[in-house]
Amino acid sequence: MLKKFFYVLGLAVLLVLASLIYNTVRVQEWPVHKAAALDPLPDSAIAHMSSAIQIATVSPEDTTRIDSLHFNRFRIFLESAYPLLHQKLARTIIKDYSYIFEWKGTDTSLLPIILMGHYDVVPVEPSAVKLWTVSPFGGEVKDSIIWGRGSVDDKAAVISILESTENLLQKGFTPKRTILLCFGHNEESTGTGAIAIVDHLQKKHIRADMVIDEGGEINTGKMKDVQRPIAMIGVAEKGYVTFELAVQKPGGHSSKPDKETAIDILSRALYKLRTVQMPVKLTEPVKEYFQRVSGSSNNFFNKMALNNLWLFKSIVQNRLGATPEGDAMQRTTIVPTIIESGIRENVIPTNAKAIVNCRILTGETTSGVQEFIKNAINDNRVTITIKGDFNTEPSPLTTTSSPAFKRMEEAVYQTLDDVIPVPYVMLGASDSRNYRAISNGVINFTPLINSKGFHGIDERLPVKDFQRSINFFTSIIKESGKPF
Repeated sequence: MLKKFFYVLGLAVLLVLASLIYNTVRVQEWPVHKAAALDPLPDSAIAHMSSAIQIATVSPEDTTRIDSLHFNRFRIFLESAYPLLHQKLARTIIKDYSYIFEWKGTDTSLLPIILMGHYDVVPVEPSAVKLWTVSPFGGEVKDSIIWGRGSVDDKAAVISILESTENLLQKGFTPKRTILLCFGHNEESTGTGAIAIVDHLQKKHIRADMVIDEGGEINTGKMKDVQRPIAMIGVAEKGYVTFELAVQKPGGHSSKPDKETAIDILSRALYKLRTVQMPVKLTEPVKEYFQRVSGSSNNFFNKMALNNLWLFKSIVQNRLGATPEGDAMQRTTIVPTIIESGIRENVIPTNAKAIVNCRILTGETTSGVQEFIKNAINDNRVTITIKGDFNTEPSPLTTTSSPAFKRMEEAVYQTLDDVIPVPYVMLGASDSRNYRAISNGVINFTPLINSKGFHGIDERLPVKDFQRSINFFTSIIKESGKPF
């Protein structure tokens, strides 16, 4: 009997090993594509990018305090830098500073494509100015790099789209499909410009075949065993919600503290919340990401793990969770960002509050996150309420089989050699979330490679990235009438 048991066990082990090896070796390397040679940069392109950075279109939290001087200067700059675009495309101004440019196509039966971006930027902390290599709003060009706030986020995309359009107009090109250029002015704060643009388009009964906005980029070297560039194409966005955790308990003189204060209760609640995180889950875009890159891995055991998730799922999830970005790809994140309490050093406060920001994973909901927070804290003295005007559920998904994704793949192949296009769920929020109301083909991607200084010090755009970005949008426009 024992002999039979070991025989069956050995056979089962052999079958498992055979399955593992078969699932691993059958995976083919992702097809290799050679890109077309990049067209040279127009002489004026770098000067235009530099000028755009020099206009400090900082988006304030309070939209009633917008610096109209800079935003009006940016309009004058656009009119001067892109004269043909303003002559031949119909311009609509939305909420004073956002724009729609309509480039009529020859076949009006086709749904339009929307190329979008935002030209507002985040501020530079006064204390951080001295840490910059160059002046943050100087638009300096040195070492084949364009430096300054907004060079990556998101004037790189806006100016690339405008350069592509102006260049094609100079060559007498007319698209088959109508192209709408939509530029918001306050993505970094409330996003009301984009909301108003979408409202305007809805009132005109306009739906779009495809929408391209900022988001994913090209990663190199982040997967050490994959020696090919990976284009992270955003196909959805995580949801966004902010909660306030509040505790009220009578305070008093600091010389006679109670056994427990409002700050103690809140601190303990936050500790519990950070200790017990929401569970991890591999969404379909992440699984597809693994499937596409695994065939190009030069590490057999990594390839085996990625192609046999039924056995190695926990190992893959642990490795993915080793970095903040990887961990955020597989779970709803919950993190305290603001804590408020107290008025003087000798007064025990009556109230203690914390702001907790959450980015909701695809398939989960705001109500589910709130319930998780309540159960994790397990203290009815802590009240939990939704705060802020900007709270959204996770967005719908643009599938990899959709015409929008296939069109994006083709443009990526034409832009960079040997690239592997993969789906990616956006960890942050962008203006394009609003456009899902008028399109099933929203894509988040700009062909920048490992962008630097995003929202931080020494934000900068390599000239090569700028050249690639212009070529990318030119390809999108020229191929827009092609069926997929």
